[in-house]
Order: sequence, then structure tokens, then C-alpha cells
Amino acid sequence: MSTSAGYAPPRRHTGAYIMIVTALIALAITAWRFFTPLSGVTGSGGSMTTMLGEFVLFILGLLLIKYEFGGLRKLFVILSWLGVLGTLLGAILLHGWWTAIVLVVCAAGVIIESFCAKPTRSA
Repeated sequence: MSTSAGYAPPRRHTGAYIMIVTALIALAITAWRFFTPLSGVTGSGGSMTTMLGEFVLFILGLLLIKYEFGGLRKLFVILSWLGVLGTLLGAILLHGWWTAIVLVVCAAGVIIESFCAKPTRSA
């Protein structure tokens, strides 16, 4: 095992995986509501913006897995916080309660990735 200053053991990315899965589920729910006639938000700009936010959360989850440490990772965590809160607000304003529930679980993934992502011990 190296003891150099640039070495960091690998991280567990449980929160990022939760973010990825829940963002895809929320995207599917919102897309279904966007394309289904008489859903109340069919073809609206708000649902399209919410879908964009959910896609960005998916990409941020992938980026959090890729970047193990450093300032860029901290930026992605901050963007994840802003993204999940903004998208959750958009889902609530669209009365997308199932999407809001899934986004609360996504927010739990962001919390896990922010505070509980400790490096794993390597043997």
C-alpha cells in the first residue's frame, strides 16, 4: 500500500447509485405524465423542465462515481443538492406526488454521498 500524499483509498458510492436509480425512475414517471393525455401536465414546459432536472441528476450521479476526491467532486455535490431541491420543488408544483416521493429518496442519496461517503479500507 502506498503512503504517498496523493493516494486516496476507493470510496463506496452507495449514495450516487441511489441518485442514479431514483433519477431514472423519476424521469420515467415524469415522462409518462408528459406524454399521457389528460394527465394535467401533458406537453407543459414545467414537466419538460423537471425532466431535464432529473436527467441532470442522473449525470451528476455518474460524475460522483467517476470523481473520487477533490474540488470538482465538491462542486458536483453542491450541484446535486441544488438540482434535487429544485427538481423536487418542480415536481411538487406539478402535483407529481409519486415523482416527489422518488426525489425525496434521491435527496437521501445526496445526503449519503455528502456526509457518509467514507473511503473503504483496502487490504
